[in-house]
Amino acid sequence: MNIEKMKYFMDLYECRSFTETAKRNYISQASISQYITSLEKEFDTQFFDRKVTPIRPTKAGDRFYQEARILVKQYENMQDQMKNLSEKIVPKIRLAYTSVIDLQLLLPFIMFLREKDIRLQIVLEKVACKDIDAYVSNNLCDLALSFSDEFSNSHLTYISLKEGHYNALVSRQHPLFEKELITVEELYQYPLLMLSEEKMGESFHTMKERSIADGFFPKIERTVDEFEASFFYIISDNLIGFVTDGYDVENFEGMIRSIPIDQSQHSYNIVLAYIDQNQNSGLKQFLETLSEYQKIQYPI
Repeated sequence: MNIEKMKYFMDLYECRSFTETAKRNYISQASISQYITSLEKEFDTQFFDRKVTPIRPTKAGDRFYQEARILVKQYENMQDQMKNLSEKIVPKIRLAYTSVIDLQLLLPFIMFLREKDIRLQIVLEKVACKDIDAYVSNNLCDLALSFSDEFSNSHLTYISLKEGHYNALVSRQHPLFEKELITVEELYQYPLLMLSEEKMGESFHTMKERSIADGFFPKIERTVDEFEASFFYIISDNLIGFVTDGYDVENFEGMIRSIPIDQSQHSYNIVLAYIDQNQNSGLKQFLETLSEYQKIQYPI
């Protein structure tokens, strides 16, 4: 099976147009059609329903797309690792992350790398929380940055970057706005807002379990797919949201406050996860320098 054929298939799956796929790859529409047909013959199944406009993937097409993404990523990662063996090539690291806010935790270390004149090419890719464990476990990336709750692979190694507790986010119109500390009893009297299960993955269930551990069942009034959208509904619907302690809400000019929750089970640990067997020389250099950096920042 040809990797290029899979790439053409993925482009067609994503744009649902033979014409657009041909333009995207600078080849003829007839060639794209031939490549897709040859793939369907190879697997003895139909990947697209061509009777509708735009074309629509079949169930087999959906599954093949998911598997093709993994194979193509692994192939590209293998190419990078082969290039990294050459001293003339700047080593490349693929870093998957789930939140821009978490990514900011690495900026001081990246500056440290620059100051030490360590040359590494770090390629970023944002993925959903529910996919981050599979991403690093299947070698689709060298490093994964997210909450520790999102990882279940026992063969991963973790480096903690920050841990703490969640605060409650409340608007100026909320009865709890003037509180300096919110009790769990007060918290669960009011409707809550959370990131959706689709985006949070395992953390969604963990948050529920911790609420029950606090002795309450959460009243989840609304879920959102993007963290940034939560601030809108916290104000418009007067809901309580959650944010990591230390998150700066100064930009909201007093419309929203971040308030600690007294004796809550809602804690977090933001980690970098990787597979020990990863042979990427760039990853080894990254990890060695990170260890040096953390010893300077957090001396025993």
